[in-house]
Amino acid sequence: GSNNTCSVKNTSNVTVNNVNDAQIYNNVRTTSNTGGNSASNNTLGGSITTGNALLNTTVSSVANVNTTNVTAGFGGGNNIGGNSVTGPFSDNNAFITNGYRVDTWNSNTASVNNTVNATADTGANRADNNTGPATIQTGNALLGTLVGTHVNDSLTAVSLAGASGNNTVGNSTTGPFSSNNAVVANSADVEINNVNDLQVFNWVDVFARTGRNSASNNTLGGDIVTGNATAGLGVNTEGNINTSLVSMALGGFANDASSNVTGPDSNNDAFITNAKDVVVDNWNNKCQSHNADRLGSKDIRGDSGKDCDPADLGVWNDVYAESDAGNSKADNNTGPASVMAVWASLVQDVLTH
Repeated sequence: GSNNTCSVKNTSNVTVNNVNDAQIYNNVRTTSNTGGNSASNNTLGGSITTGNALLNTTVSSVANVNTTNVTAGFGGGNNIGGNSVTGPFSDNNAFITNGYRVDTWNSNTASVNNTVNATADTGANRADNNTGPATIQTGNALLGTLVGTHVNDSLTAVSLAGASGNNTVGNSTTGPFSSNNAVVANSADVEINNVNDLQVFNWVDVFARTGRNSASNNTLGGDIVTGNATAGLGVNTEGNINTSLVSMALGGFANDASSNVTGPDSNNDAFITNAKDVVVDNWNNKCQSHNADRLGSKDIRGDSGKDCDPADLGVWNDVYAESDAGNSKADNNTGPASVMAVWASLVQDVLTH
């Protein structure tokens, strides 16, 4: 007897590896200052008028952003395979195999250190020890600071569509005592691994000041009028964001597996198998990314030599904001003294996502 095998195999494999490593150090110091003036020790008096101090500081860090789009399908053509007119005692096998596999690995390691000091200051003026009158009038101190970090963001979209073609496999007109197998197997496998480790340190100090003025020890008096102190601070940290979109279909086509006109005492088997498998793993701050060992210390400026510990990963915010129009002095004057401090406003947002 003869041994006959017909095999049709369509295989599509897509592998995407996104491996990113980011180390970001931002050390920012900004100052807008019209204060710190002195009009002291004058016979006919001293007068200080400052302008406004305006300051806007933005620190933005974006790194380790992956976007992967994979679109595949089983095609529109027909697959036909089979054995025909075989002799007695023959072994006949016909296979059609369609396989699609997509593997995506996103590995992101990020360490970010933001050290920001911002000051808008019209205060700290002195008009002391004058014989004549002393006056201090400060301008407004307006400060806006934004520290934004966006790291380790992976978007993976996989679309496996069905097909319009047909799969037809079979054995026909085989001899007696033959063994006939007809198999159609369709499989689609998707595996997505998102592995992220991050350390973010935000050390932020902001000051909006119009106060700390002095008009003291003047013979004819001292007057102080401060401007407004306004501060707005935003610290926004976003990281370890995984978005996985999978759309799969095995429909739209006909599957036919059969054996026809087989001889007496033959053994006939027909199989049709459709299988879909989707695996998505998200590992965030588990010390599993490709270069996690360098995150073994909370001091990301140097390698401590110790292994990565998930307890050392995450976001640390050390934020201090001050809006100050007070602490001005008009003391020990012979004439009248007055201090007018206007409003101090502070808006602070610290967000971690």
